[in-house]
Amino acid sequence: MLYLFGVFLAFFLVFLLVTKRRKSTADFILSAWLLAIGLNLTAHYLLLMKQYTEYPSFVFLGFILPLVYGPFLYLYIRKQTSGEPFSLKYLLHFIPFLAGNLMFLPFYTAPFDERVEIFEHQGSGFETEMLLRVYSIYISGIVYVILSFLTLYRFRKNMVQQFSNTEKINFNWLLYLIIWIAIIWGLVLFVSTNIIYGAIAVFIVWLGYFGIKQVQVFNQPVLAFTGTVIELSDVEEEPTNISSEKKYQKSGLTEDHIGEIHTALMQVLDSEKPFVNPNLTLNELAGILDVHPNHLSQVINSREDKNFYELINEKRIEEFLKRIAQPESRQYTLLSIAFECGFNSKTSFNRNFKKYTGVTPSEYQKT
Repeated sequence: MLYLFGVFLAFFLVFLLVTKRRKSTADFILSAWLLAIGLNLTAHYLLLMKQYTEYPSFVFLGFILPLVYGPFLYLYIRKQTSGEPFSLKYLLHFIPFLAGNLMFLPFYTAPFDERVEIFEHQGSGFETEMLLRVYSIYISGIVYVILSFLTLYRFRKNMVQQFSNTEKINFNWLLYLIIWIAIIWGLVLFVSTNIIYGAIAVFIVWLGYFGIKQVQVFNQPVLAFTGTVIELSDVEEEPTNISSEKKYQKSGLTEDHIGEIHTALMQVLDSEKPFVNPNLTLNELAGILDVHPNHLSQVINSREDKNFYELINEKRIEEFLKRIAQPESRQYTLLSIAFECGFNSKTSFNRNFKKYTGVTPSEYQKT
């Protein structure tokens, strides 16, 4: 019953994803992944029910399908944390799955009765291929769990280089997703097949519950990138104690050009105040200045000795201090004024205010 419920829920979630409006690439990846899981569970259920005598090729395909779990996990997390457009090079991650099926081509092309007999003799004649399949699944799981974790780690580490507000960019559920898959692969290494597929069925139930409860799985807004897309691979990751000259020696920007961009940046921040937009990103600000986002990041880091997040929130605090100094602002609460200056949460405002002034907003108000 658990398998059947997992199969039903997997296909139901696929239906929800493919019928929702404004689907993103990540939605298509997740729906394809859920479809593969549903087919995998269906194949294993048929195997338990001895239905391989009716559908030997389909049941055998279920043995190879775990090779797509890792690639789908990695690509899904990559698309959720990057504005990079879909590329055909992503399909290269599915070469092991294709190779696994080609390795068993003699089975697929064998007569029907012979395929059933191979099942009844537990893969007799394909011992080497079955061993390669098992080790391929082990390696695939370990490699893609690590790649997925590193992708999420890099994104969370470098959010301050791209976003002016990070509190509501919550990708903890992606971390839970990686942990779930890591647990399943751990079971692959140490326990029986039935327990593994039972865990996969529970995983589907968890994903369905989490999707309905948290909404982000099915309604996660695609990160807005305007102008030239900036990728995580382009964001500098060197330690902050490395000099700016060494850090950006390959950027191609001259000191004069850096000075021009910095002057234009300060003028825009002072006159147009784009920071009052709580969702302001580095790409949007670079679009206003008509410069490459990487160059703007370099200018901010080198001339202001800050990252994008710190600069924008410092400007928001400066604007806040100007506004509360005006008599007409006394009729408003501090938090409402902070929201008008671009903050999107009380926690973010309090933290940045104390960092900039050395005191909390309430302490400042008393003075």
